[in-house]
Amino acid sequence: MTSSIKGWIEAFLDHGRNECNWSPETLRAYRSDLVQFAEHLESEYSMIDGTELGTLASLHFRSFAGSLMEQNENVSVARKMSTLRTFFRYLKRKGMVRKNWLALIPAPKVGKKLPEVLKVEEALELMRAPDAGTWQGSRDRALLELMYGCGLRVGEVEILKRENLSERPGWIRVRGKGDKERFVPLTGPAEDALREYFAVLPPHADPDAVFVNFRGGRLTARSIARILARQLLRAAMLSPQWIDENRKISPHALRHSFATHLLSAGADLRSIQELLGHSRLSTTQRYTHLDLGEVQDSYRSAHPLSKK
Repeated sequence: MTSSIKGWIEAFLDHGRNECNWSPETLRAYRSDLVQFAEHLESEYSMIDGTELGTLASLHFRSFAGSLMEQNENVSVARKMSTLRTFFRYLKRKGMVRKNWLALIPAPKVGKKLPEVLKVEEALELMRAPDAGTWQGSRDRALLELMYGCGLRVGEVEILKRENLSERPGWIRVRGKGDKERFVPLTGPAEDALREYFAVLPPHADPDAVFVNFRGGRLTARSIARILARQLLRAAMLSPQWIDENRKISPHALRHSFATHLLSAGADLRSIQELLGHSRLSTTQRYTHLDLGEVQDSYRSAHPLSKK
């Protein structure tokens, strides 16, 4: 029987990993949030024993939420409280808690923020940025071409296997959220970049992984984010007319750009939904609002009153 609060956290994460097929990124986020909660209980209430979870009341969760509000934005607090709700539903099923006090604590209001996207010109300049003179540069180009050309989540890229590229010529098999699989067509530039990258891979590289670090092991989500930041800065130096050197985007912005550019070019929502691996069309529909940014740019550049 699990004896500590952190022990129950590990049991919960094992449940998510083995029975729910949560992605590595989800598991990392849950672990971080729950360890922070456990450390709050330990420092404020000297609680470390797993049996004490049944004695938790509204004041403990309000205390934690209050400490978060002092140092985090609403969106971060809302995510952490959502993690706790998922954790305590698990504990209730295990008989560790009887009452869900979290239901009495409202989540902070979070404004709906449209995802950031690159303009087509920015995306093209970013694809050209990596230095193909090194194997790492070839890797970075193949990575960016694949993420933008196929609209992949960073967690999906992280777990890609070589076999996923060879099952159906011109396609890639992707394992997404909930362990759902889908096939996504490869663009010509992505196929060329992957071919060139595989030709210069060092001999010590993991033969099963698609993207590897200098030691030969798989790239992590954090490494992918660092590569994107580095190549975005390089693109800004090479093409300052298109990319601001202060521009910062996340790897997920490439996925948003993929969907938005498809929609702008006339692709239908159902097709985009299939390519992205969304289970609900409503999730895909938010991209219909992103073209407002282009409308606003056109207005500012063309309307005489907008220049005042």
